[in-house]
Amino acid sequence: MRGFSGRGSILIIVIAVSAIMLPLALLGIPDGYDLMQHMRFAAAYEHAILVGEIFPNWSALDNYGFGGIGIRYYPPLAYYVLALSKIVTGSWYHSFWINTYFWALLGSFGVYLWIREWTSDRAATLAAVAYAIIPYHTFQIYQAVLYAEFAASGILPFCFLFLTRLCRRRRWVDAVLFSISYSLLILTHIPTAIIATLCIGVYGLAIVDWKEVKDTAIKVTVAVVMSGLAASFHLVRAITEVDWVKHNSPEYFAKGYYDYKSYFFPIYFSASAERYVQKMLWHFDSIILLTLLFFTLAFFARFVLKDPVTLDSQTIKLKRAITLTGIFSVFMFSFASSFLWNNVSLLAKIQFPWRWLSVASLMAAASFGIAASVLLFRGTKLDRRFAYPILLLVVTAAIYDISQNIVTSVPLGKDVFDEKVAGMYDEEACECWWPIWGKQTAFENRERVSAGLRTVEIAKWDGNDRRFSVGGGSETSVRVGTFYHPYWKVRVNGQPIELIAGDDGSINFPVLSENADVSLSFVEPSISYITRAVSLVAWISLIVGLGISFFRRRNPEST
Repeated sequence: MRGFSGRGSILIIVIAVSAIMLPLALLGIPDGYDLMQHMRFAAAYEHAILVGEIFPNWSALDNYGFGGIGIRYYPPLAYYVLALSKIVTGSWYHSFWINTYFWALLGSFGVYLWIREWTSDRAATLAAVAYAIIPYHTFQIYQAVLYAEFAASGILPFCFLFLTRLCRRRRWVDAVLFSISYSLLILTHIPTAIIATLCIGVYGLAIVDWKEVKDTAIKVTVAVVMSGLAASFHLVRAITEVDWVKHNSPEYFAKGYYDYKSYFFPIYFSASAERYVQKMLWHFDSIILLTLLFFTLAFFARFVLKDPVTLDSQTIKLKRAITLTGIFSVFMFSFASSFLWNNVSLLAKIQFPWRWLSVASLMAAASFGIAASVLLFRGTKLDRRFAYPILLLVVTAAIYDISQNIVTSVPLGKDVFDEKVAGMYDEEACECWWPIWGKQTAFENRERVSAGLRTVEIAKWDGNDRRFSVGGGSETSVRVGTFYHPYWKVRVNGQPIELIAGDDGSINFPVLSENADVSLSFVEPSISYITRAVSLVAWISLIVGLGISFFRRRNPEST
């Protein structure tokens, strides 16, 4: 007996996601710490779309007009989608809640398809519902407003889905779909992509058919390489310029609030009692414990249940892969992995070990769905011995979502939210996304151009291109109210002049006594255009490959 019908499963999943996510539309957008930074990124992409720029390179309006470079490092996909939906709806408020609902629904459907690949509709539906209500997801959006990470949680299940199909069937169409999913994950949230890469390795080793490992390895390698090429337009820029952004400094991953060493599970043992309460660090411990309870059901079904349970070999392999991947993700956010974090700088720059809950939550939901299905429906009837404990776990998670994440989220109604977004350029953005030369003292002089006693006339001033003239007078240094970056280039009377960073991080350059016509432009290096071309070719290749795989005729042997 397979369980729920396809339509019934879809309806259940939609109801579960709606119950969790629609409070955003009804109560308001949570006023989380990262909210305005995400809105700044999205607004930069909206402006770029409206002026015909595909690749915005400078957030010109940030920091009182001094600009910011966060969009050069934070992946673009989630913000492109948010910006496009804002253009369609005309409202940041509506576009934000619609987007979060979309990512949540996408992720739950991804879990359903992934688990349905191996087992019943029933198990897949239960896993999808668990993924919707598992507390880390409501924390991501209602408390911390980790918008891009939340979007990545919507794409993550598809990476495991198509890797599963690739390892089982070894078809090129699955390699292409895995490559597309993995590319989109990279272009959504880098920390989640790093975490997923390591977990995908563990999962893949657990499900691969070792008799066909060579063929599988070739297809997986091609898929990963194509993913890197498809995302290269962003990855290369972020990697080659990482030393120019303040976020790369230890201040933002190894000190103070961002010190990763303060967030290993259980956090209770690494924080003072006062800080544990004031900073709500107990919240992370609680979320992790609830996530572990979802895992516990699977161990109960496997090791405690005395009655025989018949599972096919493929389902057993899936359970083993999920368990191993889940154990690995739990290990990585626990104290046991601290030696790795202390010696691998890339891990430290993830900032918070609890980010591994992205994968742990996925594996916990999948594990729960399979185990609950076996325990609840052992035969044709509902087994009430296990129905009540399972229902209690689900209700406990839902109550935690509501009481600790949703109700306490400090929602902003539409009018307040719109006013906050409209006024976000009247305050500083997060210093972590400033160029390393930027200093707060720069804001003491917010004039666009200062040239001592000489007159200044501005002819043009937009994001990447500024034109102005400086009247004659004594030789002086011109100061531009924009943060210095090596890619800003200036020409004075048609001649290139070297820029320097002033003491406050603003752009400075000398002018002689005669009148000066100044052209200041942000010029991308040639590698940016090369990687854009490479990415375009890679995406065209993936789309063409997908079309060929779907529509060409295959003989039974190749299938």
